[in-house]
Amino acid sequence: MRQADQAMNRDGVERQRVDAVVETLANLRGSGESLAEVAHDARNMVTALGLYCDLLEEPGVLSASFRHYGNELRLVATASRRLVEKLVALDTRLAPAANVGWGGKVARTPSQQRWEMAPPEPILNLAAEVLANRNLLAALAGPAITVSVDTQGGALPVLLTGEDLTRVLVNLVKNATEAMPGGGHIHLSLAERAAPDGEAPHLLLIVEDNGPGIPQKALEKIFASGYTTHSQEVAPGGAWPASHRGLGLSITRSILEAAGGHIFAANRPQAGARFEIELPVNAL
Repeated sequence: MRQADQAMNRDGVERQRVDAVVETLANLRGSGESLAEVAHDARNMVTALGLYCDLLEEPGVLSASFRHYGNELRLVATASRRLVEKLVALDTRLAPAANVGWGGKVARTPSQQRWEMAPPEPILNLAAEVLANRNLLAALAGPAITVSVDTQGGALPVLLTGEDLTRVLVNLVKNATEAMPGGGHIHLSLAERAAPDGEAPHLLLIVEDNGPGIPQKALEKIFASGYTTHSQEVAPGGAWPASHRGLGLSITRSILEAAGGHIFAANRPQAGARFEIELPVNAL
């Protein structure tokens, strides 16, 4: 009888969470075009994603071998939530009055409190963080492309946050994937780089593929903000997509430079693109 009661309670909790997802999605306006209205819809979508994460974390929903997918989805949901809030912060017209409760305090839902439980912090072990992104990157690349990760040391702290590392890797892997529509291989490698006397040691993270590579003209401007090659012809068999040669890589460089790092683009001698990321070890 006790087990039956526990099962009923668990079913009731899951039903409430499903209802919360449905209600959240039902609140989408879908008709506005102002930043405030778009932010409203984006918040609801990300909140629904967080609620689905809650469901996936319930006992028995995912077997042990697939439980990591729920954790990776939570990572994406948390990062998405912060991006939405950054966009909202850019618009001073969005006042918090709609969320003010009794006593003038801002009312927060349980889901919003969940987001605040995971503040962005610098990475303490870069090797572990890179490995933690492997399954997410493999899913992003799809079945036609293999993603491999090799870490030679690198279990050291850096100023980059886990959220920003995911954004950087997703940008690079997504670009490489779109450059290889017929399939291919993406390899990530991490190693420690000895530093000259008086300089902080660095970690070297390389993301490379065996696709068509980057056109020479693009290499010169690939990280420039707004750079695009829409007017150029796309080489047969795939090429680095024009829509991702401007904003995405410019943001990637900005993220890494804010953490004291650098990124360099090149072509591999045996064909394919290669991105080298240098990050200084964070002295704790």
